[in-house]
Amino acid sequence: MKLHKLPLSVIAAAAMLSAGPAMAQKAKDTLRVGFYQPISIVDLIENPQPEVTLMASAVFESLIRFDADSRTFKPELAKSWTRVNDTTLEFKLRDDIKFQDGSAFDADDVVYTVNYAIDPKNNFRFKFPRYGWIDHVEKVDQYTVRIVGKQKFAADIERDAENLPIYPSDYHAAMVAKSKDAFGKAPIGTGPYRVLSVDSTKGVVMERFDGFVAAGKSNPAAKIKRVEIAPIPDRQTQAARMLTGEQDLMYDVEKDQADEMAEQPNMTLTVFPSVNFSYMYFDSADKSGIHVFKDKRVREALAHAVNREALNKALQPKAAQNEPLPMGMCNRWHIACDFTAKPMDYDPAKAKALLAEAGLKDGFDLQITSWGRTKDIAEAVAGELRKIGVRAKVNYLTFGAYNKIRDEGKVQMFVSYWDNGGAQADVHTTAAFFYAPGTRNYTGDKSLTGLMAKGVSVFGEDERKAIYRQLFNKVNEEVYLFPLIALPSVMIHSKDLVIEGDQKSPEGFKFNRLHWQ
Repeated sequence: MKLHKLPLSVIAAAAMLSAGPAMAQKAKDTLRVGFYQPISIVDLIENPQPEVTLMASAVFESLIRFDADSRTFKPELAKSWTRVNDTTLEFKLRDDIKFQDGSAFDADDVVYTVNYAIDPKNNFRFKFPRYGWIDHVEKVDQYTVRIVGKQKFAADIERDAENLPIYPSDYHAAMVAKSKDAFGKAPIGTGPYRVLSVDSTKGVVMERFDGFVAAGKSNPAAKIKRVEIAPIPDRQTQAARMLTGEQDLMYDVEKDQADEMAEQPNMTLTVFPSVNFSYMYFDSADKSGIHVFKDKRVREALAHAVNREALNKALQPKAAQNEPLPMGMCNRWHIACDFTAKPMDYDPAKAKALLAEAGLKDGFDLQITSWGRTKDIAEAVAGELRKIGVRAKVNYLTFGAYNKIRDEGKVQMFVSYWDNGGAQADVHTTAAFFYAPGTRNYTGDKSLTGLMAKGVSVFGEDERKAIYRQLFNKVNEEVYLFPLIALPSVMIHSKDLVIEGDQKSPEGFKFNRLHWQ
């Protein structure tokens, strides 16, 4: 299952031919990072893709924040909060905060932001799962607001923490009056970094916001003065830039590159545990018309065909090969995640027998859809499936194209990865993403939808765990989805750069938790 890449020496030699002299960026207090997707706007509401989420956490603040280290909610723009009743949360706001344009923060900004997010005229991805639970927002006084839900919703605090970046009301209203994307091209928040420029071809530039007032250790002030983010989708190109000193940090680094680059004298390999894991997802609902995955035996056969231990060894850097295999379709770090049923063991003989029982002794044609960091995993899975007679090939897409064909019901089988919506805290994010009615649900099992709704309708974590245990056990037992390997955060960076841990970012870092040696 060895996947061959260009040798590091070849990458370096090619890069040297075109690269100019590298500048020591520690001296300039400038961090240079490569992103894999072009960023057109920095706006978490309008453009909630993973790398925008990473930037948004540095530019904007929410009312509260989930602290990954302590697994508790902490104050941010709100200094305290109270559950008034089953549907209402009251927030006492801080009075010492200014936006990056100098305007003062107060309840009007919270009310404006919530109303913008729930306004039926404003359409964007994840609108319903992130904001559909809100009925209305009330201003009590200048520094007190109430957010009122439509019904009892156990993930309300988490949604307010993770999905509600507070925007300056007057500025945002003026910008969106010009165009929908205007604010995201010149965003203003209260966070530790301010965006200087956004260009989908050139990248994003941020600078430290010295007027930032930290609410606590979980979201500290920025230490590095300037951040330059370039859109570089090709990992080999990023590796070359690292070798020639044109880039200071690279994340989602693949095995061969990580192991080789870690030997370079000016580089460091850092690996952190992550909430990320990869998975196979079968079209059991038969949206694509492939038909075969309506038969549980076929789903079981493909699960039995994949040697997860071998995948882990072949695809993970040496420093990450001891990461335990995921055993369910949620991460136990998440609030209320639980399961007891185990996924299928590796057994290729059993896989072939099950295919024969299902009338597919000669196999079948299969297109696997993949995107992002699961390209090599998808290719490896396809190789495993070909061993049992399934003629699998990989359709590797950009994030936008992947979402489009998924929403059109054209995916036969996914090999993708999941981070609970950018390391959000509550397992409802996972349950709603996969099992709520809609274009992302390829199971066709209404009982999962019912359990998803039930699990978010009670407040007690133990009671919620019992419900989600039923949900995720059934997913394992019916093999609707099959977890593959954990995806720890793997970063190569300059030896001058220090990455602080305990933040659970899928990328492995937060911009305001980086500093120079």
